[in-house]
Amino acid sequence: MSEAKNEASELMPLLCVGTGYEPHNFHYCIDAYEDPEGDWDDCPYCGLKPKVWTFDNGRSTACGCWESKYDHFSIHAESIMSVHKRTDGKKMTEYDSDELRTNWNHWCKTGEVIFKHAGIRNDGRW
Repeated sequence: MSEAKNEASELMPLLCVGTGYEPHNFHYCIDAYEDPEGDWDDCPYCGLKPKVWTFDNGRSTACGCWESKYDHFSIHAESIMSVHKRTDGKKMTEYDSDELRTNWNHWCKTGEVIFKHAGIRNDGRW
């Protein structure tokens, strides 16, 4: 490797292979994210427990793997409004209020993303 390439690679931030974001030892996300209740695993890359944001049309996490306040790694779960629309409001028992924690802990242990964000889904869930 040339000396110039070596110097450039040393200056570039180390990105997490599992998240695509640089790991930090603190959260940097909008104030809507809150500390969750329950047993949440630490991110295997930054070592932080996630903050969570639950809103009508989504649920997501934010840990210390981020590029900016608005661009960070996130695990998602189906929203309550998605379940309502998908079942025409007749099977709201399909809404799992613990799904985000389950998905996060599963990703921490396996690296597998169970629920993809609506922007990359094609089944109508969001």
